[in-house]
Amino acid sequence: MTFMSRSSRATATRLCVYLSLGAVTLSLIVSLSACNPDIAGLVVPEKQESEKLNAYVIAYNKLLQWHDFGHILADYRRSNPKINAKGNPPLDRYSASGNDVDAPLQAFERAMAISESLPELDEVAKSLNAALETVNPLLKEADTYEKTKEYLSDKGVKARAMDDRFVAALIAAGKATSTFGTALSQQTLKRDEAELASLTPGTVRFHKLRVSLQVRKLAAAVKGGLSDKEQVAAIAVSLQALGLANAELGTLKRDPKAKPAWDPVCEMYKSSVDSLMGATRTLVGLIE
Repeated sequence: MTFMSRSSRATATRLCVYLSLGAVTLSLIVSLSACNPDIAGLVVPEKQESEKLNAYVIAYNKLLQWHDFGHILADYRRSNPKINAKGNPPLDRYSASGNDVDAPLQAFERAMAISESLPELDEVAKSLNAALETVNPLLKEADTYEKTKEYLSDKGVKARAMDDRFVAALIAAGKATSTFGTALSQQTLKRDEAELASLTPGTVRFHKLRVSLQVRKLAAAVKGGLSDKEQVAAIAVSLQALGLANAELGTLKRDPKAKPAWDPVCEMYKSSVDSLMGATRTLVGLIE
């Protein structure tokens, strides 16, 4: 069994979560770095049949941008050791770091309202939506309790009264998020593999999509390596494949007619993937 320091475990966990987002996270990276997400083959709004899938991707990105329920729960437990201490000592501090999920909830509701049927996603989306509706008022209540410092007045009575519900809701939201993310990744993977087969090698769209698919394969390899040390070697194989694909992307020439912020080669895209590979190698060292 491999033992890590608390900081190392935290680093490994953060990277694992980051990688597990796969194409969805990469789509967000591209958007933030001013690349066109359509070019990446991750969101294809011109395809009517994928409208709902695109809406689910957008909703999931909104959720993951600010909410990692596992981290919220870990921070909550670490910051509030007195809540479950023997003798119920008065609280002199209270922390529940977690914003409300109003925006993601609205995005999921918009996605689910689209008439198109996606059986592989619709049911897990309903489960996730229900989990978010349960945890949302508790996040708001905890935030108000922290900001008003009511714990100084009631000595922590309210914190203890809501503790079980809050923890259970965070755990449920985390599980529902993971389940939906797995299902979403499978659907975007099918779509993008089919699209890659239809594209011409040497084009920007082909190479960006190829990198995206390799990122997802790396994510799967990292997840396997974290659960079974015997699978760590597979990470190196995925890293090599991603490195080759990313290097090919970097050799594409800039379109002289493209505006700098919308350069179809988009060096920022390649740079983000390079950084991801470096972080992965750091994680491999921690595992080993």
